[in-house]
Amino acid sequence: MSEIVKIATKAIRTMLGRNDTELVLIASPGSSGARVFIFRNQLTGSLYAVKCSQGARISLMEEVARREILVPYLRDHLPEVLRCQIIDGFEVMISECSGIQTLHNLIMNSGTSDRHLFGIWKDVVDTLVHTWLASQHQFQEELCPRYFPARINRISNGLQDVFIAGIKLSKCWQMPVIVNGNRYQSIADSINMITKIGKPKFGVICHGDPQPSNIILTNNSDWYCVDWEWSGSNQDWRMMVSHLYGWWTTRCLVLLTESTFKIIDGCLEINCETVIPKYIKPYKALAKSAALLMSDGSLSKEDAGDINRYLSALYFGELRFLKLWNREQFAPSMLAQAVVTISQLDRDKHQYF
Repeated sequence: MSEIVKIATKAIRTMLGRNDTELVLIASPGSSGARVFIFRNQLTGSLYAVKCSQGARISLMEEVARREILVPYLRDHLPEVLRCQIIDGFEVMISECSGIQTLHNLIMNSGTSDRHLFGIWKDVVDTLVHTWLASQHQFQEELCPRYFPARINRISNGLQDVFIAGIKLSKCWQMPVIVNGNRYQSIADSINMITKIGKPKFGVICHGDPQPSNIILTNNSDWYCVDWEWSGSNQDWRMMVSHLYGWWTTRCLVLLTESTFKIIDGCLEINCETVIPKYIKPYKALAKSAALLMSDGSLSKEDAGDINRYLSALYFGELRFLKLWNREQFAPSMLAQAVVTISQLDRDKHQYF
């Protein structure tokens, strides 16, 4: 960490031509491996975000280019990029920063219903839906920034190396999964069901990872989107809905009891009790309303089923990064959520997500 901090410090001091800056925040790590540091100019009080990356799948220069695709739709919600360069083998991007609090942190730290924060989330969702509706075009899967066949392949390969309660998932890959006494298909069968996802009727332009950790609030309560590496056209709006909705499950679940994760009689047995806090539920409901707005209030069984496939993929995918976020205790419940979600494909459409 010390090396990358030095790189970030060198970058901001080189750009400003002075040494009177202070590091005020190191952002939580993301799944891309990049790190973000917030610096303050001690003379002017101005804040700057310095993003450092090395060997990422998406270069920071490409991320800047993808940001430009969003400009016609999210012009008032995008910070300006000030510099992008390579320093000592690291890609470094410096952008304006008008705040250091994510919508995620503010909501979670509130611990209760907050009409102001809910209003901001509603504006975020409404703005995204407006963008999707205004940018519809013929979908070309091979050009999708989050190309799903490759993504589910990465998830599947990564999962097999994950350990939960000392058990490597590859060891129980083909075993039926029993969640709280109910029998479900194996992890392998769940992944296979996810791959049957259909094509959307149209593609849209979107941020690519629309969730509250990527929404920054300014001091005057304006909001803007950060982390644009998955932004662009040819997005499947149903994947975007799954991120708006499923993120609350991945980050806001509360464990009521300690989960258990065992292999018994050739089955993978999971026992877990979780709950979404009451004050979080309206935020999830707003995300669900986005799906209805995109389908004129009548979500088809096919679209609902594919949203469930994307949700299950999201939950499986999160398992690879729980250790990074110090949330390993949620691994059994997250795996259970993934398996149960994909099993709902056999139910009435009104039971979907």
